[in-house]
Amino acid sequence: MSSLIFKDRSKLSPRYIPTELLHRKIQIDLICDIFEPCTSSPILFPLTIIQILGPTGIGKSSTVIKCATILEKKFSEKFLKFKFVYINLKLHGGNKYTIYKYILETLMPDISCQGMSAEEMIRYVLKYLRVEKKYAIIILDEIDHLIKITKDLGIVYDLTRLNEFEPNESCNIKGIIFIARSKEFYEKLDPAEVSTLGRIPIEFPPYSQEQISDILDARAKEAFYQKTIGTDVIDKISKITVSEPVNGDIRYALDLLLHGGGLAESEFTDRVTIEHVMKIHNRIGNNIDIEEIQNLTNDTAITLLAIIKGLKISRKSSLKLKEIYLQMKELLKEKISDDKINNNIDDLLEHKIIAIKSLKEIKLARIMELEKVEKILEQKIKMNTSVKNGK
Repeated sequence: MSSLIFKDRSKLSPRYIPTELLHRKIQIDLICDIFEPCTSSPILFPLTIIQILGPTGIGKSSTVIKCATILEKKFSEKFLKFKFVYINLKLHGGNKYTIYKYILETLMPDISCQGMSAEEMIRYVLKYLRVEKKYAIIILDEIDHLIKITKDLGIVYDLTRLNEFEPNESCNIKGIIFIARSKEFYEKLDPAEVSTLGRIPIEFPPYSQEQISDILDARAKEAFYQKTIGTDVIDKISKITVSEPVNGDIRYALDLLLHGGGLAESEFTDRVTIEHVMKIHNRIGNNIDIEEIQNLTNDTAITLLAIIKGLKISRKSSLKLKEIYLQMKELLKEKISDDKINNNIDDLLEHKIIAIKSLKEIKLARIMELEKVEKILEQKIKMNTSVKNGK
């Protein structure tokens, strides 16, 4: 049965990159201009490091992938072989070995890397590109997440010095692009690594309410049939998106469009209304669901459990960081490092499960039944602990 609402709902996926990325022309032009000389004289073009910084959900990844696609076309027009590797380090990262393995498998899908060390893999890639006269750019998204969780910080040092692996040979990896939310990850790097990142990052400003309306209107025209969604709905979603706790995350806006349309479809209506959108917003925006809890890492789940127990015991609406620390110590029966608890707090903040006004005011940002969530967290942690201990 064909939809009365959707023409192509895939256009509302955050993974879909439109032909034109609205309100990112300045950043696209800047990145493409940096690599433009490489399309004419790739042998002479040096390894170039770029940082892309900005909050979650403001088009950083889409912009960089769009630029890489533009460069791919320019290389092709000049009969040069070029490929870019995009790695989301939350999904494919973890350590140097898994990252280099992913790079090798993307650039050389027919080659087995079994038995190779991390360094052997990257040297093999460099030699392969040079012999085959191919060029590449590597995009590492969520670099701040990787630096936060890994003990092997040499990845930044290695990748920014690929041209030094074989100093007498040309390095055909022409660009390394790091994408992060902020410069906070610098604190985990030594000065030598920070200096190789380049001192002038490209910072992405958040979208304004008007810009979000433009973006949603363009997506809606691709995703919905004509006259099924009005500007009043688009403007309402834009207003929600620029407000707390969404804070400009365009992915949330796209979710409201997608699920609002899905709700209208389930009611067999031929129009998406503000009421549909608000029902979805109230459902996914303020309430935490079981699936979301289950997807938390074990450490983050323990931190959320500590917050919930602390709130119940204190009968307050917020906690101090010190109080969360004490609750975690009680749960784990051991001392926990400041870095670890800060990482877990950051994770909860990123998931918009908590809100922080100061270190003395940390509170839940989502509606939840404390007893129900507490029970789910305890079961999840117990199960993960049993698996870890081999029971």
